[in-house]
Amino acid sequence: MQRVSYMGDGSTTEFTFNFPFYENTNIIVTKNGATATGYTIVGTSAGLNADIPYTGGKVVFNVAPIATDSITISRRLPLTRIVDYQPTEKINPTVLNQDQNYTMEALKDMQDNLDGFDALYSEIISIESIQTLTNRIETVSQQITNLGNISQLRQTVNNLVQNPVHTIPDYAGTKTALSTDTNTWITIPKDGVLHIKFMTTNAVSWLSICIGTETNNTILTTQVNTDARSNNVLYNVKSGQKFKMVPQNANITTCEIIPFC
Repeated sequence: MQRVSYMGDGSTTEFTFNFPFYENTNIIVTKNGATATGYTIVGTSAGLNADIPYTGGKVVFNVAPIATDSITISRRLPLTRIVDYQPTEKINPTVLNQDQNYTMEALKDMQDNLDGFDALYSEIISIESIQTLTNRIETVSQQITNLGNISQLRQTVNNLVQNPVHTIPDYAGTKTALSTDTNTWITIPKDGVLHIKFMTTNAVSWLSICIGTETNNTILTTQVNTDARSNNVLYNVKSGQKFKMVPQNANITTCEIIPFC
């Protein structure tokens, strides 16, 4: 395995490793699970004509890690080509060996990562068989299918909102009307559903709504591409939140809070 771990002791600054590498960027050093800083990598040369330049080395910290620090040194080789063989050139056996050795070392790193995945998620793997997991996925999929056509469901909800006889607010109890002023921060008086109805006046119209606080808010934008159309926006809100309506080619006709039933 191209990985070694140590515990600090407050005095040791040098930590060795014995796996080969090509350049310092291949060596990953972490302290307590986070990327470490303040260290130098010193490689042990494998010789002038070696396939892999360094046989190992050591990590030298500027300041000794304390006794509670966990140090991990590992290797990560990028999976990339290092030689581009030309069809008209003779293949050099030394270069070919170096190329193949690099590929093998990169594959070892991938195997280490796979082994680490098994170790981290072994509990999940042992609890649930593939068939059981597949059955769960199929159950959720069937539940989604039972909802029917999502586009049709969305249109049905819009029709309920726009229908003057059976609107969503009619089922929700006493509503609280709010100001229809635009570009002005309005405070929400109670928990519920913010219902905004607006009429478009242009083929390209939209309504942006900022919800949260004046300094920290979420911007919701509803855009339509049809002239002279009534639109509804419903959004769960809490008492004390603020919102601001910014229309473009649109007129606000209704702004109210629908209490939760």
